Amino acid sequence: MKRLIAGYTKIILLFLCAISILCISNIEASFAAPKPENNQANLPINISANKIVYNKKDNTYIITGNAIITRKNFRLKADKVIYYYKTDFAIATGNVVVYSKGTLTKAKMLKVYLSNRVGTIYDSHIHYLTRNIYVYGKEIYHRGKGFYQVKDGYLTSCSGKPPSWKIYSGFSDIYMGNYAFSYNSVFYIHNVPILYFPIMVTPIKTKKSSGLLIPTMGYSALTGYQAGDGYYFDLGRSSDLTYYLNYYSFLGIGNSLKYRYSLNPYSHGSVYGFYMKEMDNAKSLALAPSLTRYLLFSHNMDFLDGLSVKTNINVPSDPAFYYNFSTNVYQMTKNRLSSNLSVTGNAGSYSARMNFLRLDNLFFPNHATVDEYPSIYFNGESKIRNLLNNPLYFNFGSSFDVFRSASYLNDDRLDLFPEVYLPLNIISGIHITPKAGFRYTGYYNIRNGYTGISEPDRNREIYYASIDNNTTLFKDFITSNKNNTGYLAFVTPYVNYNLIRPVNQAGVPLIDQTDYIPYESAFKYGFNFNLEGYSAHGIKNLLRFSLYQYHSLSGNFINPINYFNYNNANSDIIARIKIHPLSNLYFFGNGSYDGYNYIFHDYNISSQITDPRGDSFGIGYTEINDVQGYLTALNMFNSTNAALFPQTSAPITNLDTLSYASLSANLKIAYGFSINTSENIDLTIHKDISNSVGVIYQKGCIGFIANYMNLPYFHQWAFSFGIILKGIGTYGFGNMVSPGASASGLSMSGPNFNSSF
Repeated sequence: MKRLIAGYTKIILLFLCAISILCISNIEASFAAPKPENNQANLPINISANKIVYNKKDNTYIITGNAIITRKNFRLKADKVIYYYKTDFAIATGNVVVYSKGTLTKAKMLKVYLSNRVGTIYDSHIHYLTRNIYVYGKEIYHRGKGFYQVKDGYLTSCSGKPPSWKIYSGFSDIYMGNYAFSYNSVFYIHNVPILYFPIMVTPIKTKKSSGLLIPTMGYSALTGYQAGDGYYFDLGRSSDLTYYLNYYSFLGIGNSLKYRYSLNPYSHGSVYGFYMKEMDNAKSLALAPSLTRYLLFSHNMDFLDGLSVKTNINVPSDPAFYYNFSTNVYQMTKNRLSSNLSVTGNAGSYSARMNFLRLDNLFFPNHATVDEYPSIYFNGESKIRNLLNNPLYFNFGSSFDVFRSASYLNDDRLDLFPEVYLPLNIISGIHITPKAGFRYTGYYNIRNGYTGISEPDRNREIYYASIDNNTTLFKDFITSNKNNTGYLAFVTPYVNYNLIRPVNQAGVPLIDQTDYIPYESAFKYGFNFNLEGYSAHGIKNLLRFSLYQYHSLSGNFINPINYFNYNNANSDIIARIKIHPLSNLYFFGNGSYDGYNYIFHDYNISSQITDPRGDSFGIGYTEINDVQGYLTALNMFNSTNAALFPQTSAPITNLDTLSYASLSANLKIAYGFSINTSENIDLTIHKDISNSVGVIYQKGCIGFIANYMNLPYFHQWAFSFGIILKGIGTYGFGNMVSPGASASGLSMSGPNFNSSF
């Protein structure tokens, strides 16, 4: 028995030894090397590989077969690594890959001191992940602390070979997070040399920092030839300062300073100032006074519990500032300037706001200046109770304004307008909402701005009511039970009635356009129709059609389509339709009709088709029968100042109808090139309203853009060109002629104008 047990014991031991030998032969060698004496990093090194051989005589480890060396954020992988333990020096060969602090390096061979990463990389490239910058080089020397020297290499943001663009240099100094200095550099596009630079500086910053900005240049009919540059001051994480110096050939030299700050995540603002001592010549004095100053202060502060403060203060020395020095068409053509300080508090569904506002007319100084010191608003809505199993709501709005104007009336106005409404769901799909309200407006301390003579107080009381009724009818047409495809049809007819009781409003001070409210008794009735197609791929719209009519019973209804009509009874019919017969084709049309004279109505039909590549072509036709109203709308945005707009729309004022055709196309040609163009042709006088053409190239990480836009009505045109280097920015220039030319949005400067496709 003992012999039998001893025999089994020997067999088990032999079996366990065999398993152990098999397991040991498949386990990678792995150990933690002790800290060498000169290891300044003072961190342990972990080494793993298929085979590790230690040479005691040379104090070296020969690591082969999937060799990996790791120290904190540094990880080296190669086919073979010779590690010198005493000096902490390593030589890696064969498929070398290094991960370290946001960089990925690939090379044929690497010699590096692991303690401080100083070394040389051969036939390699370094990819900076956060900025998507690639540095290629025959030899790359890491001198320490983000400083690299590259021999016979290039910089790019493209991963392909050859890259779409690159800056090649025989020798470069690269300061990571700052700039790359390339000497005897050549800028290549698809391996074609384009430009040569004895020295080239390329920003590769990962954080904001102080430095010169990209110069700008251009031309304007008001200021002449323009050139300027600026310097950016980094004042820390929460503030910065920018100084600009600009030269204008007609006017002189301008200086501007902009300071931005953020006190905390809820409080931020900016201060901008401009100063120019203009040249003493007839051209300059004809455009603006001899001294131009401007100050803009803006601050927003949001507190907890719904309290916020906003400030916006504009102080120009003369109204010519905007259309002389702005490059924004909205600022160049706006006719008034506002400054305000407001405090807003929210509590539940109610809010209160106090606002101090000053409005100045820029084209007629002191003619239409209105001060609101202050304006107080209180608005909100709450549920009163349930009525007929539906919620009854109370809505309250109020304001108190103190108006002061040197040219108009001065008064204090109190406005109160409470209302109640009850949304009723009769049955599924049928909704009725009756509403009733009351508005009281009182005018106190009325005084004529011209004469200073006081007038008696006035007030008005207006009662109004409305009822909205709509019904949603639904139909589902199934064409295939197997594929679950079909059509959904929605028809929503509605009838709305609105009533404002007549009241005597004679002598109401017209400080703003909300004061006078004409009495109204009007119906709006119509229907909406939607047809959708559905399948396993989703729902797509096939047809949308809307037809409705406004009908006034009072004779004084101001419909929202035409705010130029104040005194005519009217009955307007408006229709809109959009047809999507195919996923890449649609037709759109709208029109309004009214038989009365001087009432706005138009007709518009347009269509667009696209192909699977993304090409598109559009065509449209528009007819406007209220030319006077059309011109009035233009004058709301465009000054009649001859110096600002040399040519107006006067040629069409004697016509009854304005009609124009619109053409547009966006074509992807080939190899990344595309062309977009548009044309609006006045068919009445056979003249262009506007036309534009643009060429875009997008391929990989490089792009070009060139645009031209012409506005013949106002003698305005603009041209711009830019080159887009992904990861670096967009560099270009824009040429502006006459005010408003930047309306096309084509003027560019870099870097970082638009670095994405």
